Amino acid sequence: MAARGSEAIVGAIVGFVNAEIMAPGHAIAASDGFELAGVDSMALLKILLFVEREFGFWMPEEDLVVDNVASAAVLGAYVAARLGGDD
Repeated sequence: MAARGSEAIVGAIVGFVNAEIMAPGHAIAASDGFELAGVDSMALLKILLFVEREFGFWMPEEDLVVDNVASAAVLGAYVAARLGGDD
């Protein structure tokens, strides 16, 4: 699978979160913290499953830390780096 840049990955994550997780009228931006937006552990799992389906990448357990999953922007940059995409 071809690597995709972080901007495209972040956009896809934001789109998924807003369509599938957030309540209507409560959309998040890429830099909004997932925790502050009310994204719980089950919703985060849905996001990670989306990343796996969309980009063919499963995040290793040791990388499941706040520094890598704090927001769509952070997660997208992490995934792009792991896939060899640009930042």
